[in-house]
Amino acid sequence: MSTSSELRSLVTRATNAERRLNNAQNQLLATEEKMAAMNQKTAQADAKWDARVKEYEARLKAAEERVKRERQGSKERVVELEANVK
Repeated sequence: MSTSSELRSLVTRATNAERRLNNAQNQLLATEEKMAAMNQKTAQADAKWDARVKEYEARLKAAEERVKRERQGSKERVVELEANVK
């Protein structure tokens, strides 16, 4: 009797262990799916920010070029006016 009782106990423990393993595997799968979804969202957000940064860099470069041209034009105008004064 003691052997059959031990056997039942071991079978029960094995069944419980298999059930816990299944639960753990299901939780792992769900967590991996959540991580994949979060990574995808993060990648999309990163792409949007990269596009914004590139746009602002282009605007800054254009503004710097405008200022450079305006300064050059101003210098030329000063030279013209000084020539007229002389």
